[in-house]
Amino acid sequence: MKNIKKYLLFFFAATIIVSCGDEDLEPVLSLDKDLASGIKSEADLGSVLNSAYDRMAASGYYGRNQIIDGDVRTDNMYSNMNSGRFASSSMDYSSQGAGSWSQYYSVIAICNIVIGADAASLEGDQNGISFIQGQAHALRALVHFDLLKAYGQHFITGQGGGSSLGVPYVKTYKVPENLSPARGTVGSNVADITADITTGIAMMSGWTQPVSSSYMTLAGAYAVGARALLYAGSVDSSLYATAGTMAKWVIDNSGKSPVSAAGFAASYTTDNASNSLLEIAMSGSDNPGINGIAYILRGTSYGDVRILTGTGTNPDLYDIADAADVRFASNMVGTAQGYPTVLGKFPTMTGTDNVTIIRVEEMHLIYAEAMLRGGDAATALTYLNNIPAIRGLGANYYASATLDNILQERRKEFYCEGLRYDDLLRTGQGMPLIDSTKQLNDDKTGTTPAYGDYNTAMPIYQSELNANPNMVQNYGY
Repeated sequence: MKNIKKYLLFFFAATIIVSCGDEDLEPVLSLDKDLASGIKSEADLGSVLNSAYDRMAASGYYGRNQIIDGDVRTDNMYSNMNSGRFASSSMDYSSQGAGSWSQYYSVIAICNIVIGADAASLEGDQNGISFIQGQAHALRALVHFDLLKAYGQHFITGQGGGSSLGVPYVKTYKVPENLSPARGTVGSNVADITADITTGIAMMSGWTQPVSSSYMTLAGAYAVGARALLYAGSVDSSLYATAGTMAKWVIDNSGKSPVSAAGFAASYTTDNASNSLLEIAMSGSDNPGINGIAYILRGTSYGDVRILTGTGTNPDLYDIADAADVRFASNMVGTAQGYPTVLGKFPTMTGTDNVTIIRVEEMHLIYAEAMLRGGDAATALTYLNNIPAIRGLGANYYASATLDNILQERRKEFYCEGLRYDDLLRTGQGMPLIDSTKQLNDDKTGTTPAYGDYNTAMPIYQSELNANPNMVQNYGY
């Protein structure tokens, strides 16, 4: 297995986790298991938390969809519908539901089991137990953040802002009175995410044993906070400063540094690379095969998701590429089965390379944006130029720090890493049209969703509406 991969699952953990499917972990079902007698030690607690990481590795989450959906709906990529996958490219969702709602909540359920354990009664090092529960708090924040981005109404015209509908923030595992949770507001969701990150950081701070970035670490928790609060700054501008503070902590204290131009391509084949802050471990036993990221990019039978190119007024990825930029070298982007596609970011067709969720390069650009929004353009420019300086483009690539330049650099650095969709929406932009000449499902055609359109958020699943009397559908569906 990969160099971390997980603690051996104890029999009790297999009994708890394997005996209940995803549907058993939904927040709307009745309490049917007594877990108090199952978790007896620090090792047991760690074994249970490992199943949360495993669930995050599924194709319905970070094993594919979370990454691809963040680009396939934007000016970076599209679906040619070769195998009928990623019709989300057109953002024409069914009112019956879309996205990975149940997968998200299945991860949250495991986090809540870990958080709810009575730490004082467990055998083992109390600092170690605190560290495991701190990981669970930070992971719970990350997953609720991903839910909020997918289903929250904060960018929908007539619905938007902090008082608009967010998602149920579930903090308990099958407590009878909490089985039908109502949707919180976007503002309450952000507050809960912030509280979980803050708690996670406090609980992990007493643990000194080095931990792989395939687990949530202290630096990883700060990085999740920086990403989430930068996004939430579009709803509450006071959060930009906190995002910058968290990003700067990571830059100064994580021991991680952006990879060089020479090491850029190799960083995508190196587990726990020097720039990785949080990644999902994959191994032969996780092998998603045709359901992995690489196969949807260039597989011979799938290969649906390709780089968007065209001749319209909006630039595509090739238009923004510089000849000397290692991020667009022939080993990174090129052609497969006659289509332009991403070659280097997920190079193993079996999907056994770890999937990096957050890299330290993002912290430099978050800090640049936070400084710019705070009025310190000089510092913003320094941190903005930190990235192109080591990508073959020179130390003074950008002459000024502007939001457009920062977004441009984020697009270059993180294409096909799932961030572009969020960047467009959080800065008040719709989905740009690259080329209007291709047929439907071959490109973004006709009138693409504008900022504020209802279908920039996904619909709630009908099954969830049926099961939970407190659940309401998103506007427009």
